[in-house]
Amino acid sequence: MRRFVIAASCLVLSCAAETRPDAKPGKVVPAQLVGCAIDAPSGKAGADMSADFQVDARGRVRDIHIQGGGPYEKVLRRHLESCKYEPATKDGRPVVTRRAAVYSGYR
Repeated sequence: MRRFVIAASCLVLSCAAETRPDAKPGKVVPAQLVGCAIDAPSGKAGADMSADFQVDARGRVRDIHIQGGGPYEKVLRRHLESCKYEPATKDGRPVVTRRAAVYSGYR
């Protein structure tokens, strides 16, 4: 009888552990642009560019990768470096995130 009680207790405890819900991951609130000190390259420039960059926990743009920039790559890089963001947050704490943007020229 004693063995039966121990086995039943183990079974109940192991089933109880399986029915607990998984911990939900913290909600991430995306970074929001506050403003940029330097304007983006003009649409009249005619260059199609895309940029991938990191917004750090203080809201500064870092680790910029630009594709298709041609002669306007430096202008776009300076523009992005001059931008300030409200950093993304996870569970109320600032976190590092990545963003992407496309800049299209008008032809």
